[in-house]
Amino acid sequence: MDEKKIGFIVNRRGGGGKGGKTWDKLEPAVTTRLASAKWKVEYTQHSGHASDLAREFVNEGYNIIVAVGGDGTISQVVNGYMLADGNSKGCAVGIISSGTGGDFVRTTKTPKDPLEALELILSTESTLVDVGHVSATKPNSPSVTNEQYFINICSVGISGSIIKRVESSSIAKYISGSLVYWLYTYLTGLVYRPPPVKYTLTGGSAGADDGKEKHMGLYIMAVANGRYLGGNMHIAPKAQISDGQFDVVCLHDLTLTDAFFKASPALKSGNLMNLPAHQAFTQRNTKVSISPVNAKDHIYVEADGEVAGVLPARWEIIPQGCRMILPLVQGSTQSV
Repeated sequence: MDEKKIGFIVNRRGGGGKGGKTWDKLEPAVTTRLASAKWKVEYTQHSGHASDLAREFVNEGYNIIVAVGGDGTISQVVNGYMLADGNSKGCAVGIISSGTGGDFVRTTKTPKDPLEALELILSTESTLVDVGHVSATKPNSPSVTNEQYFINICSVGISGSIIKRVESSSIAKYISGSLVYWLYTYLTGLVYRPPPVKYTLTGGSAGADDGKEKHMGLYIMAVANGRYLGGNMHIAPKAQISDGQFDVVCLHDLTLTDAFFKASPALKSGNLMNLPAHQAFTQRNTKVSISPVNAKDHIYVEADGEVAGVLPARWEIIPQGCRMILPLVQGSTQSV
């Protein structure tokens, strides 16, 4: 490891300050373990800063970039990796979790203990995993498109509305992030009504419906690379992050009663079999597109827990787009 260049990107304020505490615990071990290696730590200062820092690390020839934070920090680091001008294929992303959700960490079974996660990063070969890409419309600017990568799940419907309300909340600074999220999950669930949308699914298991436009009342559609959403919803239990396809999970045309008493338990358990076919489906696809039937509807899209825009939107999988150091997916790909 001595010849490696390792960059740490730390979100000290993430998880209600948990990121800073995690790094304070980790830094002595990093100093000792990497005594003769070249390493550097940078702290995020604002939203999107982790992406900028990751891009700089790649362009400066770093071999490993370690994201110390939650799902949002991990996602931003992956975005910076994908947008870098340098040779990102010669660099790998590692994870030391310190956020409140931990959805991608659950999927990959990355150790939650920071010292164990550090040892994994320093002793495990990297592998290539898939990355999702979403093109969503900028709110109130229908001619402008937001382009974003995601490593875990990008969803639209009630989930996007929840994240939008969380990001706009004035109380988030006073109570924990997880409590804010669950508060707005409950409040949004009381008022959300599935808006009419039209959609197409392409590739994978689309079969005879490949590319065919369909209509539905959208409750939630998760375009999944990973398996977990919103902290504990096992929404895509069969998703694989290196199979070249999305697992697309959709609930639609639900009444308020169905949403609370059928959909919520099904999403948490990952078992949609108890829902009738006219209200839920799961497919494996490589491309997805959704548009609102009513142009005035603002239907929010979230990617890895952050608002990515509104419909219309398009999704596409990038097979083996990012090199990562993970315990779950260890293939025969060349290590960095």
